[in-house]
Amino acid sequence: MTDALKQVYELQKLDVLLAHVVSRLRKLDSGETLKQAAEAAEAGYEHARAEHKRLTADLHDAELELRSVEDKIKTFETKLWSGTVRNPKELENLEKEVNALKRQRSRLDERVLQLMDQVEAAQKALQEAQKRKEEATAAYQQHVKAYLSEKRKLEAEGVRFKAERQKLASQCDPQLLQRYETIRQRHGGIGISRVEGESCVVCHTRLSTSALRAIKSGQIVQCENCQRLLYIEGA
Repeated sequence: MTDALKQVYELQKLDVLLAHVVSRLRKLDSGETLKQAAEAAEAGYEHARAEHKRLTADLHDAELELRSVEDKIKTFETKLWSGTVRNPKELENLEKEVNALKRQRSRLDERVLQLMDQVEAAQKALQEAQKRKEEATAAYQQHVKAYLSEKRKLEAEGVRFKAERQKLASQCDPQLLQRYETIRQRHGGIGISRVEGESCVVCHTRLSTSALRAIKSGQIVQCENCQRLLYIEGA
């Protein structure tokens, strides 16, 4: 029965490895936090791009309006000083129109200068947003690449361990295997413990002389404290 216990103990080693693989798979960080950061950076970039586009369009419109006003001023001033208009009332109206247009031009000049400053600031903000987006995206992509690589590696290990376990389990004594599985399910995945010195390695309980003698004689013995099967290497 010692050989049968040894097979179950080797099976326990594989079960520990499988549990470790499953635990590591569960703890893998898929990069959700980095993904959210990349999405936020993308949204910030799109907002900055839209703002830059809007301000650029406003500046273009303001410059067109300014040129239109300047053309009108030039036209009216030419008419005013050409001498073709002699009627005092008409001359007065022309002068008022020119003055009104000049006030409008002054406001537009101020508006254009203001928009130029805003466009410059928006351009800088856009460049910074693009840099943040690129850095966040690169960080997420790099993390995902490493995550997928580690995931594939662990999954491959899991497949290999399962195949080894299936092969070893088929060689185990069926009744002893069932007993081991029952104990393992009840006691945190550990169904058999090695005996070191005179103690159970799992719960550190000192075994009685009769229990040690029974184990060495090839009998199936369970720890009086933790109820796990006991195995002595080389017994």
